[in-house]
Amino acid sequence: MDLEIAGIIGRFSDAMSHGGISEVASLVKAERSRVESVTVHVAVTGSPRVGKSAFINSVMGFKDGEDSAAPTGPAQQVTKPAAYSRPGNPSSVFWELPSIRGPSFSSDDYLKAVEVDKYVGFFILSSTWFTWEAAALASELRRVGKQFYFIRTKIDLGPPGYRDKKFIDDVLHVFTIGHFTNLDIEYVTAHFFCVSCHHADRFDFLECVRALQRNSSPPLQKHALLLSLHYLANKMELKDSMREFIPLSAVYSCVIDPIPVKQLPYQANVHFLYDEIQLYRVLFELDYPALSKRAKLIRQPTFVLSDEIQTTMARILTEKCISEELLKWTEMNAPVSHSYVKWIPFLETLPGGKLSGASTICLLDTMLQKFTDDAYRIQRKMEDVMKGK
Repeated sequence: MDLEIAGIIGRFSDAMSHGGISEVASLVKAERSRVESVTVHVAVTGSPRVGKSAFINSVMGFKDGEDSAAPTGPAQQVTKPAAYSRPGNPSSVFWELPSIRGPSFSSDDYLKAVEVDKYVGFFILSSTWFTWEAAALASELRRVGKQFYFIRTKIDLGPPGYRDKKFIDDVLHVFTIGHFTNLDIEYVTAHFFCVSCHHADRFDFLECVRALQRNSSPPLQKHALLLSLHYLANKMELKDSMREFIPLSAVYSCVIDPIPVKQLPYQANVHFLYDEIQLYRVLFELDYPALSKRAKLIRQPTFVLSDEIQTTMARILTEKCISEELLKWTEMNAPVSHSYVKWIPFLETLPGGKLSGASTICLLDTMLQKFTDDAYRIQRKMEDVMKGK
């Protein structure tokens, strides 16, 4: 994923040429603020009483009745878009839209009323087969270039074999009713998922959220979705997205409030690096609250999962550990990987030269990879426990 890296490097180089470190520092802060301020809006719509609120609550990790959760129940019908986001994490906002129904329904008028351009994607829900209104809405979304996903809800209440051909034929029955020129069966089938709105770990729930994350654009919006819904994200996609920002973080450590570090020939912002690596731990669910929650899912004590963690800083993270690891990479004078080579000319202009930025890049890149490996070990352990191994 290209997050405008070439443009960032060019702006940093120009800032160094014209204003030196102080101007670069201001620009680094501005770039991080730009990335962190991206907000992604997602629409959830469909027939009445199909579980739109429950779907949103499961995506956001809310329990019914929790503060900030979407109210649920047969009497809950919104007449205008209602927004929901996690407190303190507004980078993803899920909107419950008014239901689509009625002989006078117009997909064009509906999308204008809900401000279609606001959303990166639409989840269109139904608990039976999809109506002509859903097909008309999807057709118009395809025409205007918006991602959409057909979500069959309450799948746990139906018969087994939810993915068999007859079931697919029933769900896609609407396409025999009329002609929707912007849709085709192959496209619709690829964007069709079966879920239980109350169980994010069953059926196609993960797959439909990951499809939204994977297909979102521009890249910064995809990145915001991956981070804000990290507990539902594919860990490899999450890692690849985070890797794009490692050089930016390395430059931040070198130019924003750096302090002398014992035995290092350059200064570094070790406190910032601590926060960055702590973020990795949270994103890959290696912190104790996440491990405890996942252990409960398999009815095991937390240590059954924590014992799978092999990375020292994933177990115990301190600023001293970070300084020691940074020193190791500095002494090795290890080259940055090929994906970061384009940053070398700029890194050479930093205080401490290329060594400071390159060592920090190696530190963060290694931690990100090791944390990813730990996350997969934990996932495999959970699968083994559930299979009785």
